[in-house]
Amino acid sequence: MSTIALPATTATRRPSAAVLWRRRAVAVLGLVLVAFLLTVAIGRVGAEAELADKVAGHVVVQPGETLWDVAVATAPEGVDARRQLDELRQLNGFGSSEVDAWTVVLLPAR
Repeated sequence: MSTIALPATTATRRPSAAVLWRRRAVAVLGLVLVAFLLTVAIGRVGAEAELADKVAGHVVVQPGETLWDVAVATAPEGVDARRQLDELRQLNGFGSSEVDAWTVVLLPAR
């Protein structure tokens, strides 16, 4: 009967404090990154859904048109053009009725 010689095993050493600290730091940074990405993804989905609820469509301002012209043309029946103008300004973040040609204007949902 022959015996098989097994290689001598070396005792496993405990990692140094620096190695343990580095592993913990990488794990924490990984968790922070995952949490950040999830927060951004959830916020983006929520923002898109919120905006979709407020927007009924869009128009493109033609050369020579003002925001007032857009409000008059897009105001639903029974809605005053001044109210439509205020809602257009608020939804689109405009400070005045002056907009450049080819500006896309979001229309408020009712």
